[in-house]
Order: sequence, then C-alpha cells, then structure tokens
Amino acid sequence: MNRWAGWLGILLVVGLLLGQIRQDAFVWADTQPVPAKNFLWKVESKENTVYLLGSIHVLQQKNYPLTPTIYNAFNQCGTIMFEVDLGGLSSPMNQLHMLTKGLYINGDTLQTVLSPDRYEAAKTLMAERGHNIENFNRMKPWMAATAVTALELQKMGFEGEYGVDRHMFEKAQESKVDIVGLETVEFQLGLFDSLPVKVQEYFLLQSLEDLKHVETRVQAMVKAWEEGQVKELETLLAGMKEYPELYQSLVVARNLNWLPQIEQRLQKRGPVFVVVGALHLLGEEGILAALAKKGYRVEQM
Repeated sequence: MNRWAGWLGILLVVGLLLGQIRQDAFVWADTQPVPAKNFLWKVESKENTVYLLGSIHVLQQKNYPLTPTIYNAFNQCGTIMFEVDLGGLSSPMNQLHMLTKGLYINGDTLQTVLSPDRYEAAKTLMAERGHNIENFNRMKPWMAATAVTALELQKMGFEGEYGVDRHMFEKAQESKVDIVGLETVEFQLGLFDSLPVKVQEYFLLQSLEDLKHVETRVQAMVKAWEEGQVKELETLLAGMKEYPELYQSLVVARNLNWLPQIEQRLQKRGPVFVVVGALHLLGEEGILAALAKKGYRVEQM
C-alpha cells in the first residue's frame, strides 16, 4: 500500500484548513459530462429521505457545475447539514481557535519541538518545493503540514473556495434553507491538536514527502470522485489505516458521532441533504455501511 493513499485520505476527510475561505463568485462552463454514478447516495426510511453527498474539500474551477442529479436532490431538501457550519469560519472566535490550536504561543517553534534530524529533513523537503521553513516555524507540525499542502494545491488551482462543501453551502445560502453543522470548528481543529507530537512529526514529514507526486495523484482522486468510482476511493481509506491514530480520530470516531444525528433526520418528515468528506461514507466503518446494517435502504445515484 502506497503511503500517499493515507495522505490523500486525510485530504478527503478534513478540509477545513486546506485553502482560504472566500466568497468569490463561481464562473464555469455551461455543461459537464454526466457520469453513470455520482458520489451521492439516497438513504430512505419509512418516514423520510436523506441524501448523502461525499465531498472533496478542494477542487478546481473547471470542475463546475456539478451534475444535475446532485442539484435535483438538493432542491428537494429544506435542510442541509455540513461537517461544520461554514458561515462561522471567519468569526473572531473561530479565528482565535485557529491561533490557539495551530500556533505555538509558549515560545516553542518547529525547530525546538522537532528532533534535529527531522527538522533538517522538513527544512530540505520544504526547500525543494520553494518554501522557507522559517515562515512556518511558529506553527505546530500538523498545521505546518496543512499550510504547505494548501499552498501546493493552490499552485495547481485547487482551492477551498471550489470545494464541494463550500459550493453547496453557497447554494444553501441562496436558497435560504436551514443550515446545520454536525460538529464545531473548535472540535475539528482539536482533532489534530490532540495528536501526540510524534504522530504530528510523522504527519508533517510524510505530507512533505508525498507532495513530490501531488499533482498526478490528486488528479486521479478527483477523476474517481467525478465518475463515482467507489472502489478507487476506498483504496484511499485503506491507506489511511497506516495512520491508526489519525484514522480513529478523523474517521471512525466522527462517523459514530454523526450517525445518530443522521438517523434522527430519517425519523422525521422533510428530506435532508448532508455533505461530508467522501471517505466518511465508504468502507466497513463508513456511514453508508452503518445505515445499511440498520435496515435503511441505501442507493448510489
């Protein structure tokens, strides 16, 4: 199993920090090819229908519009649920959370926290991509990894503003439907901050190493998503298991937290549209498998 699969899995699961949050207007071509299947599922109970859309948190402008199937499902719903309520990301409180969770405020730096060998390795890998490690020195290892990744993706035109969740959030604002967050920004930031330093070190170095092949691999990931190729993206989930602490924290525990909230919606009236990172839906420990085991009808659209 290639290690890059785990890194791309993390990209699919947590996208809050992978790009600037902006409200720029989308400009796109009028038509897109319609795939046989989408990364959209219809889940039905006797009482209600919930649509689950697997998101890639950073995409390119050319990936829009999405297919009519996705918009048609969205238009049926009076409530849309996201991992977090994206409307609050720029609030002063959440900006404070970002600073306190992602930056050293006690005098530590990457150079004092990392071992000398790992610091030099990170310095070299960043320099190979045109980055000066001193610009990231006050960041904790997980934040530095995320920041460099975001910068590299932006070079290729992959931006948080083009993420599926951001796009659907703007649609929800336009339609004036109810917007609900499954968790808070503070909680999501804490997922990384609570990881042991050794795990964060490994995440930083592996992320920097994986960036050598980022363009071709991210393009392959996006192609699989656009074509609804479940098996292809499930290989990424398998790769994430090479990071057991990250996998349990970022995927399994959150799936278990979200499942009761989705089930509550299945017991009420009124269709609901849910947008979460694509890999949360897949695999034996994914949300789709859990819902199917509980007897709900699950269908890929």
